[in-house]
Amino acid sequence: MHTQRELTLRLDDIRQAREHERLLDAQAVLAKERTQLAREMHDVVSHQVSLIAVQAGALSVSTSDPDARTAAENVRRLSVDTLDELRHMVNLLRASGSSTTELMPQPTLSDLDRLIAGSGIETRRTGTAPEGIDTAVQRTIYRTIQEALTNVRKHAPGSTATVDIAHDGTDLTVTVGNTPATRPSLTLPSARHGLLGLQERAALVGGTVVTEATPDGGFRLRLRLPISGQRSRADA
Repeated sequence: MHTQRELTLRLDDIRQAREHERLLDAQAVLAKERTQLAREMHDVVSHQVSLIAVQAGALSVSTSDPDARTAAENVRRLSVDTLDELRHMVNLLRASGSSTTELMPQPTLSDLDRLIAGSGIETRRTGTAPEGIDTAVQRTIYRTIQEALTNVRKHAPGSTATVDIAHDGTDLTVTVGNTPATRPSLTLPSARHGLLGLQERAALVGGTVVTEATPDGGFRLRLRLPISGQRSRADA
C-alpha cells in the first residue's frame, strides 16, 4: 500500500510536469506569433501612417486654403496619435504575455474631450458618467465612442454627431447619433469587425451594444452597461 501511494504520487508529479511542459510549449509558440505580428505591424502599418503624417504636415504648411490647412493638420495629429497607440501595441505584443503586462497608457473618460475634439466631426456632448467606475468600463465607453465617431467620419461625411451619456441607479447608457451625410462617402477598406468588436468588448463587462437607422436618415449606436456593481465597489 505504501508503494502504491508512492507510485500514485509519482504519476501525479509526472502528469503535472508534462502539463507544465505543454503549457510552456504553447506559450513559446504564442510568443513567437506575437513577435512576428508585432514586427509586421511595425514594418508595414507604422511606415504607412508615418508617410501620411509627413505628407499631411507638408500640406498644412504649403497650402493657402484655410480649410485644407485645418484638415491636413487634423490628419497629421490623428496620424501621430495612431503611431503612439501603435507603438504601445507593438510593445505589448513583444512582451512575454504575462498577466501583468498592460497596454499603457490606457484611455479613460478624462480623454473623451480630446477624442471628440480630434475627431474632425462637429460633435455635441451631453451628460456625464458617475464617479469611480471601473477602468475597464471607462475603456469600453471610450472605445465605443471612438469607433462610433470613426464610422460617422467614414460613412456619413458632412454630418453632425451627438454623444450623450446618461445613468440611473443600475445602468449607464452611451448614445452616439449622427445626422444624414451631406457629402458622398469615400469607399474605404473595412473588414466589418468594428461593431462586432464593440459588442464583444461590451459583453466582457456585462453590457450590450445596439445600432439602428434613424427616421431622418441618420444612424444611432447605443451602449448599455450595468453600473450598480461598479458603484458599490467604488464606494467600498
